[in-house]
Amino acid sequence: MNSRLRFFLSERAATLAAALLLATGAARAQEPEYFEPPAPRPHFTFDWDFLARYDSITHLRIRPDIEHGRFELRPEVGFETSDRFRLGVRAVGTLGTDGNEENPRNFDNYRSRGVSLDRYYLEAKPGRWTIRAGRFGLPLAATEMIWDRDIQTPGVGVSYELGNPADSSVTLSAAGFRGPQRDGDRSRIGVGQVLWRRGDESRFALEAATSYWHIDPEDLKPHTIRQNHSVLDDGARRHLSRFRIADLLLRLHFAPGGTRVVLGLDGVRNFGARAEASADRDAFEGSLTVGRVGTPGDWRFFYIYQYVERDAVIGAYNTDDWWFHSRYRGHRAGVAFTLLPRTFVQATGVLQRRLDLSTTLNRVMFELVKLF
Repeated sequence: MNSRLRFFLSERAATLAAALLLATGAARAQEPEYFEPPAPRPHFTFDWDFLARYDSITHLRIRPDIEHGRFELRPEVGFETSDRFRLGVRAVGTLGTDGNEENPRNFDNYRSRGVSLDRYYLEAKPGRWTIRAGRFGLPLAATEMIWDRDIQTPGVGVSYELGNPADSSVTLSAAGFRGPQRDGDRSRIGVGQVLWRRGDESRFALEAATSYWHIDPEDLKPHTIRQNHSVLDDGARRHLSRFRIADLLLRLHFAPGGTRVVLGLDGVRNFGARAEASADRDAFEGSLTVGRVGTPGDWRFFYIYQYVERDAVIGAYNTDDWWFHSRYRGHRAGVAFTLLPRTFVQATGVLQRRLDLSTTLNRVMFELVKLF
């Protein structure tokens, strides 16, 4: 075989081999992936948060001004078998400059000094369902005008999501609790909610929720009852009204120039208010948040206005960041700056006036916060 023929054949063989390789690669690109990445192995997680707060309250009218500090550490251990199932346990340790005996007088939802187990729960997510059971944070969209996030609730919560979370979705939720406070009460609480979300929070999104709260207080301490209208029944103090609360919550998310902005409106009516309390059954909150916290250099500003009539909400369970829990109007504003990852400092000022008084209460808080 002469050299010219050998060169011709070798060139054709090389061309054929290249064609075969290209065809094989194209076929493999079209083939389905037969080997999925391995599922996450069961593992433990550990998270914690921390709060250090200085709190000053002045113009209390019938008692001396208050100045105290609070330190709180909450470690949580979790066990996850997958992204669909989790067990969690959280402890809380607090140390305050005031004693526990001062908490009822100060309308606080926490113990100033002590260690306890405040959260234990399981969370399962079969398909579009989310199921929580045990003692856990309230799994609903709600402002702290109705419910303090620090209060962990023993019971069961179930949610079902319809639609596409990336575009538009509706979440149906129901939850039942019994005895959510730390002072031995056995109140029965049932909540149903429809939550609609649409859009992308990083650009423009709208969130609307309507909820119904059915609250039957039981074994509450007298200091929590006096936030609302009350009567004496066989020598024992009890609420005058029932609490059958309808709540409408709207939130608008947008990001002009890349800065996160959230506008919120929350309207409440207690259809269980009765007798003289029937004129004191409405509440309203308007809020504005600009910015965010979490990454070093991040900042956040917030402003909240609240108008709460005396029996619009049950004063035993809503936020203690306002001195009065009901029967007031007030302004709360603050600014935060992130120093370290998930760690920020915050200064907050509160102006609050009881609806039947002319004196305006002043409150100032400085906080160092480490998030989960």
